[in-house]
Amino acid sequence: MKALVIDIDGTLTDEQRQLDLRTAAVIRELTVPVILASGNVLGFVKCAAKLIGTSDIMIAENGGVVSMGFDGPVHISGDKARCQEVLGILGEHFNLEELDGLERRSELALRRNFDIDAARQMLVDGNIRGIELVDTGFAVHIKTVDVNKGTALVEVAKLMGLDTGDFVAIGDSANDIEMIRAAGLGVAVGNAHPALKDVADLVTTGKYGAGVLEALKDSRLYTC
Repeated sequence: MKALVIDIDGTLTDEQRQLDLRTAAVIRELTVPVILASGNVLGFVKCAAKLIGTSDIMIAENGGVVSMGFDGPVHISGDKARCQEVLGILGEHFNLEELDGLERRSELALRRNFDIDAARQMLVDGNIRGIELVDTGFAVHIKTVDVNKGTALVEVAKLMGLDTGDFVAIGDSANDIEMIRAAGLGVAVGNAHPALKDVADLVTTGKYGAGVLEALKDSRLYTC
């Protein structure tokens, strides 16, 4: 392992979004770069990175935003304007509440208070392509299908002069699947979505931060 990329909500934090301080302390002692990857906005990820003490390289908005330094260049992918068009279509049929609208640059996020499966079916029925709804368990994201945490990891690895196979990735949600697949070794914590567990190389028995601690003790992380 030459670098570690790790999700925040549901991985470093529990279902109440409380940070596991034991895990943060161990991560601060690692000698390899630790990159946070989140579906949340960049400002949130920057704050988390500073508080936890991780690298200043960050992935936000499900891969749509890559930041190379707290004050460094920001790379934006995705098509927010197209996502807003889809929001308008869905808004005619569902009572949608947008989250962090002004801060998002590549996608949109919605509160999880509507029938997500029905909304997805509406996209299919309307032949709306290139857009997907991703439920992270904390929010529903309207995003372009060609952008995800995996594509962001490819970009980060290139900018760092590494290969994605040099990374260990740890996550919990369906939006971590591409990142887990792209990494040299992918870890799903015990509370992870079944689809993520199916593609992970290692599934911990511990949940949330306890699962991260368990993974960091596994010798396989240091031989990939």
